[in-house]
Amino acid sequence: MSHRETSLPRGFESLEPFVDYWVRESNDERRAARSTAQMEDIREFYDVVVALAPDAITYLEKFPLDAMPDDATRLFKLLLAMNHAAIAVEMHGAPRAFDSPWPAPVRIAKGPWPYGGSIEGAEIGGGFR
Repeated sequence: MSHRETSLPRGFESLEPFVDYWVRESNDERRAARSTAQMEDIREFYDVVVALAPDAITYLEKFPLDAMPDDATRLFKLLLAMNHAAIAVEMHGAPRAFDSPWPAPVRIAKGPWPYGGSIEGAEIGGGFR
């Protein structure tokens, strides 16, 4: 796939197969994606994204959270999804905790602004903090 055909910044093309499934707008949507995925699919995503995470963080640090270009926003959302994949791979060894109810009755009302919820009075701009 050439750079013109990818929805991610140059250098992160190997994450492209995961965009449609893992790029989600909220924490609850990311949790649902993890909770309903097959473990082998979670592991495949996890292995690729963890290897690229340091470079992705370095790349994303040059943008304010509220003014990322679309390709950078998708990359950022993949990093948020990485955390959910890590829960499955590193903690549970399964998409959800053993004997946990699904769908989960808990909903996250506020999350990592602006990509997961809203935080009242959040300061706009300034990149990662």
